Order: sequence, then C-alpha cells, then structure tokens
Amino acid sequence: MMKPVWLPNTINLDGEWEKTLAKLFTIFEQDFIKTECKFEERLVQWDNRKLDRTYDEGFWHIISTTDQETLDRIPDFDRAKRLPWCAPTICHSNDAQVKCWDYLESQGNIRTYVWLELWDYVVILQKRAIKSGEIAFLVTAYGVSGSSTRKKLARKYEQRVHP
Repeated sequence: MMKPVWLPNTINLDGEWEKTLAKLFTIFEQDFIKTECKFEERLVQWDNRKLDRTYDEGFWHIISTTDQETLDRIPDFDRAKRLPWCAPTICHSNDAQVKCWDYLESQGNIRTYVWLELWDYVVILQKRAIKSGEIAFLVTAYGVSGSSTRKKLARKYEQRVHP
C-alpha cells in the first residue's frame, strides 16, 4: 500500500544533538503550538510542564523513552525521526489507513489509540474534560517495533470500547 499523501517524510537526525533537538522542537512548535491540532473536534493539548528542561514534557514523551536502569528520559531516535508524523496522524484519524479506537486501560482510564498500522506508528491520546469542553491530551507516540508490540496493539483493538 502506498504511503498516505498527508504523511510527511521522517526527519534526518544526523548532526549535533542540540541542533537536532532544536529542529525537532521547531516541528513540534509548528504542528502543536502555532497550529491548532485537533482530534475529532477536540483541541490536542500536552504536558507543558518544563521539568528542569527547556522543552515541554509532552514534547519529550514523543521523542524519547525511559531508560529502564536510571528511569531518566533518553533520546529515542526511532521516535524522534517520526515526529513529523504525529500531528498528521492525529488529524487524519478517520483515514482508511489509520486504526482508531478507545481502550479501557487496567488503571481504569480510557485512552484513544491512533495506529498507522502499515507504517508502524501509534499515537496515544486521552480525552479530558476542561472548563471549556473536552480536549484530547497527547500521552505519547512511538514507532511500533517487534511482533509483540504489534500483537499487543492488535489485542487492544480487538478489546476496544464500543460507544
């Protein structure tokens, strides 16, 4: 199947990390801060706290992963190169190449999975009520690697919450 016309190219991460990080944040800023990214009429928001860093926590969650030994966030180059896919995948969640569903997590909250299955990329959102209505909170996004992750997502899709 052909790549959707709305899906941009991945980003080249070669070069000095600080410059690459600034380039990545420029994409995040354009797609989420300067432009209103929406999921089914809901404005997409993210964790905008800056915990001892220059950049928002929500930005870090879509370009990094947790080091299992130190529990620190460390760069995840596979995630980071796909950053340009995040907002378009959310905005085109009704496209035929995107699987989109709600799933009841073990903690009792419902999260929305937006899976670009053939391109191994998933965005996870959570609908939240705020004073002015409802938003879609950007939890994370990542490249899907390995058959176990694909099986886990397929199982969650099979066990999805039906409206």
